[in-house]
Amino acid sequence: MKLISAFSLLGCLFLAGCASKEPAPVPPPTPEATPWAQLHMAELTAIALEEKYEIENNGEEIRLIIPVNGNFHPKRTLLLPSGLVPLSRVAKVLRGATDSNIQVTGHSDSLGDDNLNQQLSMERAQAVASVLQLGGVSRHNMQLRSEGEAAPRADNSTVEGRELNRRVVINITPRNPASSIALAP
Repeated sequence: MKLISAFSLLGCLFLAGCASKEPAPVPPPTPEATPWAQLHMAELTAIALEEKYEIENNGEEIRLIIPVNGNFHPKRTLLLPSGLVPLSRVAKVLRGATDSNIQVTGHSDSLGDDNLNQQLSMERAQAVASVLQLGGVSRHNMQLRSEGEAAPRADNSTVEGRELNRRVVINITPRNPASSIALAP
């Protein structure tokens, strides 16, 4: 009986020696793929909320809408000092977005001459692009456009509608849509 117990004990020790002492390491989970736009939305949304900009996200397009009122000199294309600081913050976010195309588009209301509205819209877009460029955004990543009064957001027959129509829009999209999925940090 002692012999059977001894062999049983030896068998258990032998089998225990064959078992691995530590479980095999589990590889860390791979990060979830995050859409390109989510990498930039949080910071831009914070700026938009503080500065009364509007921000829209449509798939992989981010649209930052900057009202002319409060940011530009009335009836001019000069940015007010109060409009420079928030745009500098936007530039800080976008200068790191080297994987992005940035389109800056000026818009106007329908009052006045069409050609003048086109010119005002382009000069406002240029003013915004200049601040972005001074903030470190590559000019090669930017395109400028002027819509003038051609793309209203609201009815131009009301004061409120005209105010909404006077704006500069920064559209940010991935440079290479085929590689637009990035890994989260």
